[in-house]
Amino acid sequence: MNSALSFCPELATLYSCDCVRADSGKEFTLTACSTVNNLVILKNLFTHVAPRKSMEIGMAFGGSCLMLAAMYQKAGQPPRAQHIAIDPFQTNHWERIGIQAVERAGLSGYVQVREELSSAALPSLVAQGEQFDLIYIDGSHLFEDVFIDAFYSFRLVSKNGAIIFDDCRDVHVKKVIQFIRGNMREHFEEMDMGPFRQDRGQTIKYKAARALRQVQVVGFKRIGAPARAWNSRLVQF
Repeated sequence: MNSALSFCPELATLYSCDCVRADSGKEFTLTACSTVNNLVILKNLFTHVAPRKSMEIGMAFGGSCLMLAAMYQKAGQPPRAQHIAIDPFQTNHWERIGIQAVERAGLSGYVQVREELSSAALPSLVAQGEQFDLIYIDGSHLFEDVFIDAFYSFRLVSKNGAIIFDDCRDVHVKKVIQFIRGNMREHFEEMDMGPFRQDRGQTIKYKAARALRQVQVVGFKRIGAPARAWNSRLVQF
């Protein structure tokens, strides 16, 4: 059992298996799941940011959802649906396997699952005036979808809040990261994710990946306004 996950038995059990079974009996190979290192990053970021509310795009097996919900519980916060998980495929593809994991862990009160496309859910959250201190983007990896997720997350993240992108070596995701680096630097400051990792960013492999901008997880802290001025210059990306 990974010691970083042991405080949430349901999470530790999930990551000790090669496949998981939904209540329907259907089995899934544990592929579409955040890595343990990603979960450690989220755990340490939670401690660093101390979010009042958080959001993730992409739930699948519920690994990251379990981690964040369990952290609210560990922090002694009463359940108030502080964490929103957006996943349009949670029922019709994943057969509610992530929701069931959250229920077994006794963490349902901390989580609101929105089973709709992020392109529909995010504008609605903006219209409602929602703000999140921690946002984890790990949904569709198509460029246009990631860009839309980023566009609305810029408006949903609170001042000094963090937006975390997974799978940043993927060419689609990388393109969005390049846009942010080139065009949003007055609004969002890139974070050094090293101190939040399992290895604390001290391994040669990670240092080389960071120097080459080939890391899996990239994070940005909001330091300015959530959007650029209408006449801002476009830096090619």
